[in-house]
Amino acid sequence: MDGLRGVTVVAVVLLHAELTAGPLPWLAAVNQALEPYRMPLLMTLSGMLLARSLSRGARRHLTGKVRAILWPYAVWTLLDVAHLAADALAAGEPLPPGLLRRLVYDPTSYLWFLAFLFCYHVLATPLPGRLRTAAGPALVLLGGALEPTDLSRFVTLAGWFLVGDLVARVVGPRVPPTMAGRIARVRWGVLASVGRQSIVYYACHLIVMVYAVRLAREAGVTDPRATVAVAVVVPLATGALLVRLRRHRWVDALFVWPRVESTAGTEQSGVAAPGVVPART
Repeated sequence: MDGLRGVTVVAVVLLHAELTAGPLPWLAAVNQALEPYRMPLLMTLSGMLLARSLSRGARRHLTGKVRAILWPYAVWTLLDVAHLAADALAAGEPLPPGLLRRLVYDPTSYLWFLAFLFCYHVLATPLPGRLRTAAGPALVLLGGALEPTDLSRFVTLAGWFLVGDLVARVVGPRVPPTMAGRIARVRWGVLASVGRQSIVYYACHLIVMVYAVRLAREAGVTDPRATVAVAVVVPLATGALLVRLRRHRWVDALFVWPRVESTAGTEQSGVAAPGVVPART
């Protein structure tokens, strides 16, 4: 699971690198090939953690999601809105319309995924296992039948989230031990490390990317191959640095609700990032 989450993080960074620093034909082809799988895989992986979290009780489950999903959503939405306001003021332009409304929800922001994920956890909390099992495939089919809007995306991804829960509860225990052993022996290396701290890489990557590409262009770097490299390497390196700095409470508080015992080992939300909404640049 950690390795696959790491793959989704890198896939999201590649998508936003194309939108922010591209275009490159090969990168566009890669992102187009990944598009049908990126978000369903990400939501399925997130849903696989649902039953384990619910087993602790509804109150602890929801409290954990407020700390590990809603809190970083609020923090990084504030930072996202602040950087948009700062850019507008620096350019002598009026503030974007509806800027304060974006502090609650903005479907054009890369952070919409956290809003969706928190809603799914809240909505799934009172549902018994059998109902979640039936609802997953049904919602995937229903979302696919709807016109492509934010609503259809919400419904479809809710279905994949519950499909992940189904896989963890129903399919996982039936996997033969020999097959499970072979899967466990797969080594994902750096990708697993990224996946374990996916919230850090996801939350910071786009803001860092926008400013890194801007600085590179101001320094005279105009070749898309170079700017794309900057757009990929700098956010991932920044994420790795922030992971190391999470032992400091003020850094950890960017990604989880701060409390006295908050550490770098605090519960992770198991998320990466979306990959279908155009990034702000």
